[in-house]
Amino acid sequence: MAGDSRLDAADPIQEALVLGAAALDRHAVRYALIGGLATGYRSRPRYTKDIDFIVDVPAVTLPGLLADLRERGFQFDEPTVIAEFAQHHMAVLWRAGVRFDWLKPILPAYRHVLDRATLEEAEPQPLRVATAEGLILLKLLAFRLQDQTDIEALVAANRPALDLAWIKSEWEAIFPLDDPRMRWLVEQVESAPPTG
Repeated sequence: MAGDSRLDAADPIQEALVLGAAALDRHAVRYALIGGLATGYRSRPRYTKDIDFIVDVPAVTLPGLLADLRERGFQFDEPTVIAEFAQHHMAVLWRAGVRFDWLKPILPAYRHVLDRATLEEAEPQPLRVATAEGLILLKLLAFRLQDQTDIEALVAANRPALDLAWIKSEWEAIFPLDDPRMRWLVEQVESAPPTG
């Protein structure tokens, strides 16, 4: 683990993270923290203004989970969240001005990222966090400028233990290995200074 395991409940983002993860755990929902917070946890902390999760929540569990989240101060329109999650495989909730994004693991790559996430002992709430490899894969798929910066940080913090073969295997199921994004990643891994 590269990041700090202490969570600051006085910070609105950290508070939403702790309360959201506690609700997901209470309802036995499989999830993985992804995005900027997870990248900061697996590499170096960086500013972000939202919380991103892959969540695998059964339809029968969703109403109870949403009721629990509402009791914890999250704001949303329940019919809209249920419809967006069912039809578009994503949903947005808010808490104290913090955006809380859910992505359903429809693509196999997202399901595999969820499957490989590890439970990290953070205080006051343990969290399931996507691995460095899972985060790199997701960020390689999006490949915005911030994603590229995050990939560089993840490679630097996790090399030489990085499982590039797993990333390539997942990538090859979607795109060819000679895709410019994959070639860029390989260059990043090969040129990264050794850690330690």
